[in-house]
Amino acid sequence: MNKIESQVKVRLYYLDWLRVLAFGLLVFYHAGLIFVDWGFHIQNKELTEALKPPLLFLNQWRLPLLFLVSGAGTFFALGRRSGGEFLKERFIRLFIPLVFGILIVIPPQVYFERLNQHAFSGSYFQFYPEFFNGIYPQGNFTWNHLWFIVYLLTFVILALPVFMFARSEDGKKIMNNISLTLSKPLRLIVLVIPLLVIEFTLRKHWPDTRNLVSDWYNFFFYFVIFLYGYFMASNEKLWPVIEQDRKIYLLLGIVSFSLIFFGWHYAGQSFLEKISSGYLIFSFFKCLNILCWMLCLLGYSKRYLNFSNTTLQYANKAVYPFYILHQTVLIVIGYYIIKLHAGIGIKYALAVMGTYFVTLVIYELIVRRIGVVKILFGVK
Repeated sequence: MNKIESQVKVRLYYLDWLRVLAFGLLVFYHAGLIFVDWGFHIQNKELTEALKPPLLFLNQWRLPLLFLVSGAGTFFALGRRSGGEFLKERFIRLFIPLVFGILIVIPPQVYFERLNQHAFSGSYFQFYPEFFNGIYPQGNFTWNHLWFIVYLLTFVILALPVFMFARSEDGKKIMNNISLTLSKPLRLIVLVIPLLVIEFTLRKHWPDTRNLVSDWYNFFFYFVIFLYGYFMASNEKLWPVIEQDRKIYLLLGIVSFSLIFFGWHYAGQSFLEKISSGYLIFSFFKCLNILCWMLCLLGYSKRYLNFSNTTLQYANKAVYPFYILHQTVLIVIGYYIIKLHAGIGIKYALAVMGTYFVTLVIYELIVRRIGVVKILFGVK
């Protein structure tokens, strides 16, 4: 058995921890969107600027990290299965929860959004047929936060021939040669180059829609990162190098984020906006920032989180249903929270704690204990 095949049996617990932590941060991020002017599904009357820096920081790398970890997880899920067996398993884990989520989980989000906008005033059962009228945002039909599953399933299907080739003799030679080249200190920085090409060529032409069919910037950007995750998981020579360089990636990440925040995103006209090459500088450090924080988090998690315990075992099973449910729970709870006579800090804390509590109760009492519901939520 060669090295790449033997790694299929290895459990990289730090990737499990990263996956759990990355999905867990979604609640903090999405709850924050209720209180800033970035156009979330429901909005508090009073907004704040104080939440923007931490939200922007998370926004830079949270989705890339999820696609990176998903790419790594795909390597282990593919294992030694045939392509057909793998697609069947992904169909059960991705497509079934996607269809169930669109039909059952997402409609309450749109219903409470329309109530908040005073665009609908009837009961939820009166609204449900309206969910299928038109495409969101003009209409109601949408996959909202489940776009991540749509893209992930598409990536899996498109990349499968590449992954199957990587398991061939010729593919193994190419993968090993690339691994040898990149398994030197800081050489993984070159992975920023494809991201820069996508950023410079597609960003201005394809705004963020997440509708799959006219979202080419996001599509290619996240697809490349998904491939990076698969490549990193399949090459054990890279793991100690990423761990060794973690402090440098942390420093580069801090510098890069500081430049893009104070140079571009800071209130008022920032210094990068005042020079002709400002956008190019911003784009460069944006891509470098994303890559460095992903590698930094990989390095620190490998250093300190490469272990398993009962918390990880429980969370690893709960995290996927948690992701599917959390935004619906947040919007329903948030709709009532924003009506309270309380400060933003109290409302934000209530939104976060309430979402965690209700989502975990639904998982524990329903999803975890009913066989057919497990299938609908992609639980093994």
